[in-house]
Amino acid sequence: MKFNLLIITLLIVQCFSFAAKAVEVENLYIGKILVNDRTQKTRVKAHRWAIEQVITKVTGNREILENDDIKREVRLRTANYIKSFTFTTDEHNRTFLVDEFDQQKIDKLLRDVGASIWGQRRPQTLVWFVIEEGLSRQIVDNDSAPQITELLLQASDNRGLPLTLPDKAAISSVHSSDIWAKFDHIMSHVSAGHDVEHYVMARMYYETIGGQEAWVLDFQLMDGREMLLKQEFRGEQFNVVRDMVNALADYFASQYSIRSEVLGQKSLQMTIEGVNNIVDLTTIEGYLKNLPPVSRLELERIQNNNAQFVLHLSGQGLDVVKALDLLGEFVQLEDKVVETTETLSVAEQLEQLRESYLQQEQLVEKMASQEVTSLRYRWVP
Repeated sequence: MKFNLLIITLLIVQCFSFAAKAVEVENLYIGKILVNDRTQKTRVKAHRWAIEQVITKVTGNREILENDDIKREVRLRTANYIKSFTFTTDEHNRTFLVDEFDQQKIDKLLRDVGASIWGQRRPQTLVWFVIEEGLSRQIVDNDSAPQITELLLQASDNRGLPLTLPDKAAISSVHSSDIWAKFDHIMSHVSAGHDVEHYVMARMYYETIGGQEAWVLDFQLMDGREMLLKQEFRGEQFNVVRDMVNALADYFASQYSIRSEVLGQKSLQMTIEGVNNIVDLTTIEGYLKNLPPVSRLELERIQNNNAQFVLHLSGQGLDVVKALDLLGEFVQLEDKVVETTETLSVAEQLEQLRESYLQQEQLVEKMASQEVTSLRYRWVP
């Protein structure tokens, strides 16, 4: 069959830079608890708090700790999940119990109770944070507000959420009023230079209402100029900072965590284009084996730089799509007929992008109903 139109693959995510820029979070299975002493009684409590911290990080879900099976394991069998532990002391002479937990055992526990697993690849988020004290407003960094900075980063570590603060050069390029007024046209432009997809505009101030004094923290989570989440918290200063971090972690976990219960397809066929050598193949296999829904991986064949795999699943095929969305090296392919003899206008490109979103929604519906049993991706190392 001859075609006047060229069949090309839309690399929408790559062309428009909408793919989530993610980083590897390395300490998901490490629990770190501040302790007053090293006695047996303290260790028992701290070990339990540490496994709760790890379960929360791995699932992205604080409510999972209310599961009866989880509570029983934490109360009676925490020691079974610990690979090693040690005590460390920081520069402030504070002592921490640090537990390393067995990843396979933790994951099995979560799968057994049908919990979600949020993989190591997580979106990095830049936090623009202004504090008002009296007549002064300052942008938070380690020099201007070391205690708030430590709290913010510690809270994000406890949730396995990669947050970062702007550096001095970035801070000098904006005014605190830009963040305070939430001028997204300014902050989206400045944030673009940090290689992050999301950024936060947050402000904190002291307020008295009806005789009640409290710190108020309100923030917006942004993707460019699109607002994804908006919340406000009142209370003690440190508490509202933790509340913001928890809200951000809850949001991202709701978007990217993978259900571990055995549902949907038992296996899925996947073709990867652009496999040019053994290094590519080995790297791809490593990525696919570590996807939360994949229990076993089989390489069926390699032909014309295309590798065909069978993924045996402990979850839904849609979970694979969600997990690969955070891996920039995998670009999902969708065949589309387009004219190649003319340059698309901006309006036409946006319309094309809207069509791609509709196709993605249709894919989600098909996979949810188990109509789709194969996927196709291009490897872009």
